[in-house]
Amino acid sequence: MNRVKRAAIFDLDGTLIDSLPDLTTAINKTLADHGLPPLTTAQIAPMVGDGASTLVTRAFAAHGLAAPPVEPVLQQFLTHYEPHAADQTKPWPGVIETLEYLRAKGLILAVCTNKPTKATHEILAALGLDHFFAVVVGGDDTPALKPNPAHINAVLDRLGVHHEEAVMIGDSINDVLAAKGANVPVVVLSFGYSRVPPHELGADLVVDDFAMLKRVIAG
Repeated sequence: MNRVKRAAIFDLDGTLIDSLPDLTTAINKTLADHGLPPLTTAQIAPMVGDGASTLVTRAFAAHGLAAPPVEPVLQQFLTHYEPHAADQTKPWPGVIETLEYLRAKGLILAVCTNKPTKATHEILAALGLDHFFAVVVGGDDTPALKPNPAHINAVLDRLGVHHEEAVMIGDSINDVLAAKGANVPVVVLSFGYSRVPPHELGADLVVDDFAMLKRVIAG
């Protein structure tokens, strides 16, 4: 991977932030609405990353049930989640310092997430991260979600950056497949929410510390 890049594109959940506590609370409130017992954070972690609809569907499937009509249940989940999406959610250690460093080095920063756009903007603002990003593309901003490369291509188009000038940073197979499909090199964090061991995802590089991205991306 060419180490020095012009733009860095970040996934959100499990990459920039540890959002699992608030996601767990909202999912369990949604399950309780339907008379179902709660799930643990360990059960919910591998359900994260494919969008809110899939998260809700997987939560019901964990109880051996098909989800009720997805749209009404999704709205229940969002009602529980969006007003409280940053109650317990925090950036991973080293995130703010690393983003400051990369921006000071002249990189353009962006977010590409399957998370609903409204919740994404609210979380970034609440955590004081929103000012770092020139472009934020959420799960309802484009017709295709990761692992479809169209999601990353939409970010590149808005940034005005060629794929060879960018790098994707994520934590899951969706991030790797989307980046590979868009011909963008990809770095995976070893401490996110991946359902697959990080070193088996096929990333160009796996890092164990967010601060390592300073050296990897900006030299």
